[in-house]
Amino acid sequence: MAALCASDARARTDRCPGSLALHEAQDGWLARVRVPGGRLRAPQLSALARAAALGNGLVDLTSRANVQLRGLPSEAREELADLLWRGGLLPSPAHDRVRNVLASPLGGRHAAAVAFTDSVVEEIDALLCADPALASLPGRFLFAVDDGSGLGLDRPADVTLVARGAEEFELALGGWAAGVGDAHDALAAASAFLSLAGGRAWRIWELPDGPAAVARQLGRTLAGPLAAPACTPLLPGMLRQRNGLAAVTALAPLGRLDGEVLAAIGQELRIATSRTVTVVDVQPAEIADIEDRLASLGLVLESHSGWVALTACAGLGRCPKARVDVRAAGAVRAQTRGPGSPAEHWAACGRRCGEPPRQPIAVAALDGGALSVRNGADERIAHDLRDALAVLA
Repeated sequence: MAALCASDARARTDRCPGSLALHEAQDGWLARVRVPGGRLRAPQLSALARAAALGNGLVDLTSRANVQLRGLPSEAREELADLLWRGGLLPSPAHDRVRNVLASPLGGRHAAAVAFTDSVVEEIDALLCADPALASLPGRFLFAVDDGSGLGLDRPADVTLVARGAEEFELALGGWAAGVGDAHDALAAASAFLSLAGGRAWRIWELPDGPAAVARQLGRTLAGPLAAPACTPLLPGMLRQRNGLAAVTALAPLGRLDGEVLAAIGQELRIATSRTVTVVDVQPAEIADIEDRLASLGLVLESHSGWVALTACAGLGRCPKARVDVRAAGAVRAQTRGPGSPAEHWAACGRRCGEPPRQPIAVAALDGGALSVRNGADERIAHDLRDALAVLA
């Protein structure tokens, strides 16, 4: 349980972008809109489409199931904030960057789920926004709520609630089990982290003996590493829910959607960390119609598609540090990757933005035009994009 020591860099201001605190990129200003639980209702989809139209019209799905808007002009800040507020996507400006709540994308409907979680996510978000002190949480601090399917646990979270029964959740702190808990306990853990961190850490494990220290603040004792449910990734296609209805999941290639596509879907969506969108509670007679509609909008519904588990950073023309067009390379790779291929990420510079920990296949551009191609434990240096693609072929 040794903690990662927070570096001196943690003393600097946390610069995670938000809806109000925009980030200046090569293609304009970028806004990151938090979507607790990945749940977007129809009015919110319309608001996002209108907000995207202020910039380049595109919406990026992130690895934390949030959304990003790009290419925004600086003068659009106030109009953007107004659109998001009226659409229910900015309930508390002070808490804009800290509403980081991951959840199982089906919210309790998966066959392996044991509890519905939408109300738990809503309670965490409401309690978070109601506490002025918690607006000071780092933008990287993460809550997670899992319905027992394991689908809400694919990103390391600081504070986690895992369903163990229809009305019972287990609390975990930095991946360590800490007894039965609820939304109030999750927020108490966040408050304890703040009091211990003093601005010197962004994540709970960056504190000295972090999970145990937070547990002591709560009067709890850690019971060992969290026993996470076995998880089968949510793939594109149709899945039968435990209530007899269906969930239809579609993949956005490289996590990018046209804002008008969101509005055209016209009904509630669930975003997942895998850059998928899911329509839940579909009647059996409506499955084919939903699938056809999603496919007509350019989304992928084939679980064997080469786009599955293929990701890339913003890339050339959108980030000043980008060295190569990794999105074009990703499109080529999607045509050659087979079903069940290992997860693969392309980064346009050595910062490796968007690359998850323990990434099976990772390509990153280096200074001078060469690329690092890492496949498991094997790492090679490719001369250019064509060479990198040949190495992976």
